[in-house]
Amino acid sequence: MKLTDISSLSLSPGRLTVWRACAPRMSEAIWAADLRRASHVQEAHIANALEAAGEASLPPSWLGTVFDLPAELDADAFAAALCDWTDRHEALRSDLSLPPRSTPGGRLHRRTLPPRAVSIHRSAAADFTDGRRLARYLEDLFDAEVGPLGWPAYICATISRPKATTVCLAADHILMDGYSICTTAYEIHTLYDAALAARDGKTVPPALPPAASYLDFAEAERTEADMLTADDESIARWRHFLAEAGGCLPEFPVPVSDVSGSSAAQPSGYIELLDATAAHAFDTVCRKAGGDTFSGLLACLAKAGHEISGSGEFRTMVPFHTRTTPFRSSIGWYVGMGPVAFPLAATDSFSKAVNRAASNLDWSRNLARIPIPRVADLLGQPLRDPFMVSYMDLRRTPGARDWNTWQVLTLRSRSTDPDEVCLWIVRTFGGLAANYRHPASGPAGIAVPDYMARTKHIVASVASTACWPGTPHRTGDHRQ
Repeated sequence: MKLTDISSLSLSPGRLTVWRACAPRMSEAIWAADLRRASHVQEAHIANALEAAGEASLPPSWLGTVFDLPAELDADAFAAALCDWTDRHEALRSDLSLPPRSTPGGRLHRRTLPPRAVSIHRSAAADFTDGRRLARYLEDLFDAEVGPLGWPAYICATISRPKATTVCLAADHILMDGYSICTTAYEIHTLYDAALAARDGKTVPPALPPAASYLDFAEAERTEADMLTADDESIARWRHFLAEAGGCLPEFPVPVSDVSGSSAAQPSGYIELLDATAAHAFDTVCRKAGGDTFSGLLACLAKAGHEISGSGEFRTMVPFHTRTTPFRSSIGWYVGMGPVAFPLAATDSFSKAVNRAASNLDWSRNLARIPIPRVADLLGQPLRDPFMVSYMDLRRTPGARDWNTWQVLTLRSRSTDPDEVCLWIVRTFGGLAANYRHPASGPAGIAVPDYMARTKHIVASVASTACWPGTPHRTGDHRQ
């Protein structure tokens, strides 16, 4: 699946309509005080947003999706689908605020709306004939109206044409993680089909499975995290990881920072690593070597990093989902960050590298269960991750087999970060692909695409020969 900036799209022209969640029948009394606390990542996100807003304009922090519905839009059915979607996910009906509505101690106060309280209103339609201009309009709209400091923190727009309707939906990160965004096309398709069937008196399609509330998860996670102390073994591991690199989280293997002080948006890229057949072969090789696809990818990234920098150690930060079974269908921010570090020498085989990566991922996954803002509190220092590698196998995501038919894309808001490099690697039914973003600097514009090209070459060699490129291969021998 491609992850892109909306400004890089050229959307098919059509009639644009904007859909907003609102509560015209409500008074303040209908907003029920909710004792469930914000998660640590939500609280940190709001604190960062308030600090940024106090210094200058609030930087965008939304995620989004674009997908098609068949035929021209039925406005009433679509509004009903959005209402049902909002009712389904309590996080979409909840608001976090600061004083004067704060609780004692100054922490965030949560208010939540009951189901059926939210209505969906659409604005007057406007016709666009230029796809680029339409994309720029939508980016400006999302930047202006989607943020963590007010409700609702999401908005939807449709581009209606006689043969298809394109849906563009954005939600602030405070509401959703990447997996939540990936499920949105399927859920809205399902709810829209149900609304059409109900209107026509037809048999309504099967309902979506129940979705537990992220608010319950956030409260439980916070309770557990707040019981930790600075002397806990997991915090000691974090402290050791930081001490090994001078107190900082990992950076990209070579310097790529933009030291000019410019506010240019980060460039992004997309590269197909393996097709479906080769991805299956790569997975088989990795499992025979004692790992899996992700540990194999980390081994290949480490090899590419060694080639361009000569470093004998690979270090990065990795996001892990923190969902448990009840929350599989829930929208929320179910992500924890874990540290990864393992050595790699020029003479080490792929098998040795993948074993080291797999072993490291096991303990990193456990550390990621602790929200990183809580880790920072207990360590007494801010934690910022300038180099991140994400991997998601999306083949079991609801609706994944229909993504090509629906023309599904995922979106991210622009970033002007001067030194952050992010890699998002996904496996779909089409194979393995990587999306990436890097600082708007000359060195980054050369080093990061080169790094990804080297990684592609290494991954392809492992998939076909079970060896690093240039390594003699003995048929049937995956031990190296």
